[in-house]
Amino acid sequence: MTESTDAGTDGLVYEVRNRVAWLTLDRPHRLNALSTKLSADIAAAAAEATEDPDVWAVVIRGAGGRSFSVGKDLKELNQNDVTGRPPATPMIGSARNNIFESVLEIPKPVIASIDGYCLAGGFELALACDIRIASEPSTFGMPESRIGMGGNFASVVLPRIIPRAIAAEMLYFSRRIDARRAEQIGLVNHVVPAEEIAAYTDAFVAELMTYAPLSLRRYKEMMTKGWELPIPTALRLNVGPNPYTSADRVEGVLAFLEKRPPVWRAE
Repeated sequence: MTESTDAGTDGLVYEVRNRVAWLTLDRPHRLNALSTKLSADIAAAAAEATEDPDVWAVVIRGAGGRSFSVGKDLKELNQNDVTGRPPATPMIGSARNNIFESVLEIPKPVIASIDGYCLAGGFELALACDIRIASEPSTFGMPESRIGMGGNFASVVLPRIIPRAIAAEMLYFSRRIDARRAEQIGLVNHVVPAEEIAAYTDAFVAELMTYAPLSLRRYKEMMTKGWELPIPTALRLNVGPNPYTSADRVEGVLAFLEKRPPVWRAE
């Protein structure tokens, strides 16, 4: 199935190709800053990808080749300050279901393909993904302590992904790190030359699609919902689809014995 829908100028491009939903942040003139509209588009796309049975994985990337995203649109925020509109506080009121949680809870593998600046809320969006692929020029950081913001999502999730002391220094001092350092501390899975990021992401996702989709969904839900739980509790969660009794499990065993690629149906 291949379909394409464009959320409109200055928003998000959402398209499905070969069972993968591609979410492209499409505000290159603003370094893909997260405007109110773009944030709403991302949350809606996360829900659509979650509910679409023909989507087996999700990729999030930024348009323009300069930035994944630099986070919240500060010009929009300043305009709201001038007009007396208070900003939303994370986890309170309508902001309780934020875009980072929407992405984190997609019950399918989610890959961030990062090329350029990955800062502030853009960094938090990347943290909500399961796997991060970055180009060599990419830069990561949380500048919130320089501008009086809070970094609510990163303050919780970053210390669970990388060593706590490194996370604390990045957050407290608004430290930026390059892609190689991000790879070294386990923040990024793969670093590739900028001119290869698109092809590498395509090949990475194409290989991912050769694996059993129900197994991938099971892994995703067990990892997400079992995060930080005691091992005995996590082992008894039993969340996500049951691959053991699926038609795909029968097909997978048969294909292995017949020495051929399996034909998955997510059933």
